[in-house]
Amino acid sequence: MLGNIRSRITSVLLPATFAVVLAASNFASAQHPAPVKIGLPATMFRDFPKVTVEALLPVFTKLIESQTGVKGQPVLLSGPEEVRQQLIEGKIQLAVFHGFEYAWAQSKSPELHPLVIAISQNSPKLTAQIIVADGSAVNKLEDLQGKQLAIPSGTREHCRLFVSRRCRSIGHRFDKFFDRITKPNNVGAALDDVAAGRVHATVVDGSAWESYKWARPVEARRLRTLLQSEPFPTGVVVYKQGVLPEPILKKFKDGLSVAHQNVEGKQLMNLWKLTRFDNIPNDYQDTLNNIVKAYPPPIGDE
Repeated sequence: MLGNIRSRITSVLLPATFAVVLAASNFASAQHPAPVKIGLPATMFRDFPKVTVEALLPVFTKLIESQTGVKGQPVLLSGPEEVRQQLIEGKIQLAVFHGFEYAWAQSKSPELHPLVIAISQNSPKLTAQIIVADGSAVNKLEDLQGKQLAIPSGTREHCRLFVSRRCRSIGHRFDKFFDRITKPNNVGAALDDVAAGRVHATVVDGSAWESYKWARPVEARRLRTLLQSEPFPTGVVVYKQGVLPEPILKKFKDGLSVAHQNVEGKQLMNLWKLTRFDNIPNDYQDTLNNIVKAYPPPIGDE
């Protein structure tokens, strides 16, 4: 049971959560006697029941405190819009966003800036792919109407957004387009289900698909990509311009950038499946601009 919970934590929690709590804790020790409030959208915990989230957040805080000696206070909010609003109002001091969520927030509040990105797949960009059986008669998204789709537990949010918006682009709601949506335990199980003909398609992160092809080449040869997304920006730690002094922000940035060279830092990053923290790439803003054009902020009940 404990192993399953840990596995789900590492697959669902955005690795940047660790980055922002570590940075905030360092700031607290030097400048702020009270716990630092860190906004987290509930989308990071989509597959967790409420009672599990309530139990895990204090455990997460205790883990960070044991490593840093300073307490941070994660604040779970309803979604990225509430995180943005509370960051603007000063109710939280730092925030973690999925990359596309930050693109939405920045389009409304240009004073929000990226501090560092979290690299978990050796790339500052993400993709989503819809995978079908190689011998399938499915050649376009419309062919999947009324069929079965697998969405693995812990699926990254950009994958969900990709398939939802593609369905809307052909005039359908995501939850009405497919006959049934299954939730396999992991990406490998979802891809196995497609290869075995148990479901018609699955949506997975591009890096996970590459890993599957490497680990299970025989099964992978029975599959193919139906659709691939535009590049999505990776997760990011965000601050509001003018709240923290530049020297403090520089300390955060410099400390996080070398954390993978530190034994304790590396162990923590391995726990969260994070390779390293990195500076903001030169083309990060272009990626944000492109993704917010392709995927505007949601309207209504999306």
